[in-house]
Amino acid sequence: MALRGLSRRDDRFDFLRGLALLVIFIDHVPKNLFEAFTLHSYAFCDAAEVFFFISGYVAALVYGRKMLRDGFVPATRKVWRRACVVYGAQMFLLFAVLALVWVFLHATGDETYRWMFRIQWIFEEPLTYILPALTMHYQPGYLDILPAYVVLLALFPAVLWGLNRNVWLVAVPSFALWLAVQTTGLTFWTTSGDKWFFNPFAWQFIFVIGAVFGHPAMQGKFAFLDSKWLLRAAFVVAIPVALIQMSDTLSHYVWWMNSLRPNTVLLDKTALGALRLVSFFALALIARTYLPANGVFTANRWCEPILKCGRFSLQVFSFGALLSSVTAVTLILFRNNIVVQSLAVIIGVALQFAYAAWKDQRRQEADETKRVDSRCDSLALSATAGEPVPVRSETPSPRR
Repeated sequence: MALRGLSRRDDRFDFLRGLALLVIFIDHVPKNLFEAFTLHSYAFCDAAEVFFFISGYVAALVYGRKMLRDGFVPATRKVWRRACVVYGAQMFLLFAVLALVWVFLHATGDETYRWMFRIQWIFEEPLTYILPALTMHYQPGYLDILPAYVVLLALFPAVLWGLNRNVWLVAVPSFALWLAVQTTGLTFWTTSGDKWFFNPFAWQFIFVIGAVFGHPAMQGKFAFLDSKWLLRAAFVVAIPVALIQMSDTLSHYVWWMNSLRPNTVLLDKTALGALRLVSFFALALIARTYLPANGVFTANRWCEPILKCGRFSLQVFSFGALLSSVTAVTLILFRNNIVVQSLAVIIGVALQFAYAAWKDQRRQEADETKRVDSRCDSLALSATAGEPVPVRSETPSPRR
């Protein structure tokens, strides 16, 4: 949702996206102590909703501005180029995870890895899986988010085109498609006979809603979000949901505690159930109201590692997915040792911080090189045109 004090680069979105990526990593590490304190323990939604919403918001902000300025074709080219990058990341992760499992299968002979990663018989029948892998219908464990994101980016130019004309041209079909998933079970299927874990027909809705709020043409059109009654309603939803989810979390650790979480399709993650959406939007309204102004996170050095993770979201997510795959291996090797898994979380988060810092340093060096080259080119053009080139004067010291 539109945040107050929006600038060209809003650090609040970098912070929230970076935090969401770290939480996704923590939730993907099996049997660790920290997962009891992540978002899903206090809400019906989790970090995945945050990731898709912010991705839609930022995509509309960046590519929507491009389409308004340069037209449909240049913007589409840029969106599809990004989709190809995400697709490439998915293919890299796929082969990296297959290589990881192959190594541990041959090193230990433990067939558990096949089923944990949904590898099954791929090593016996590799040719059978080539086409499903390339079309993303083959999705090993931990690699089920990016396929949905690729599909959404591929169709995103149509969303931007609609938002340039009328928001309802996008919002109504998006809601209708989400509703079709809830009523008919519309979905894509994987080669293992399972549904895509992140059903793009459903998850497009939260991505599109993020795009609606982020599109430049929509800025300033959501004054109703400032209503105090709406904020109170958000708290009325968020507080009971938090208590319900806390009871569910505690029931895994306290033997006499019963979970109050209802067992209903309205909480289905694959189909993005209605209660998940209500919970997310309630939290989004609260966050919109109480997040600090743009620039506060940048000024706080303790937030810098998370901001850097948010700026390099695809790279950090891919690195985190690989680390999550490694922690699934340690779960088996150390026989569900919760201390080892918790230590793996700490090491994994530290490695992601270090990786994001390295990427940021590389970008700064590249930007500095471009500035120097640009200045040199300007001086060279000035000299070619016969204009005086500023030089540093050196006045000789007087003789004594």
